[in-house]
Amino acid sequence: MTPGHDEGSFEESDSKALAARLRMAMIRFSRQARRQDPSPFSIAQLSALATVAHWGPIGIGQLAEIEGLPSPAISRLADRLEEYGLIIRQANPADRRGVHVVATADGKKLLARRKIAGNAWLADRISHFDDSDRMILERAVGLLENLASDRDGDAPEGPANLEVRR
Repeated sequence: MTPGHDEGSFEESDSKALAARLRMAMIRFSRQARRQDPSPFSIAQLSALATVAHWGPIGIGQLAEIEGLPSPAISRLADRLEEYGLIIRQANPADRRGVHVVATADGKKLLARRKIAGNAWLADRISHFDDSDRMILERAVGLLENLASDRDGDAPEGPANLEVRR
């Protein structure tokens, strides 16, 4: 702590150091979690599939907005998911030129299997924490959810509320 620095206040240097530690911890945690549930699919593919399963049918532009990726990248990603039989494209009833993507039964099963396996591994790890640490972790998860949903100060919304950019 620096002179004149209140115990309860955080300086910019403290925030930067915490950000660096958090970022590295998240990278390491992500790698460790991924090792528990190996998959031939990238994180981006799985994230997009989960978004399609949750929000679908959904347009490619809306999917790109939610995932925070450019439309060409999301289109290529959707192509791969379609090749694997995890999503299908279907006509948009509101726009004859538009296409929606929808998760297939295989796509939904894949997500369910991964969720069960990943949650079981993590629950086992958490079960070794005492009540105090679990309460701290619960608060930290809320903060991480806030960090993860923040896109330029605005939380991402579902497809019905997104503005389509042309």
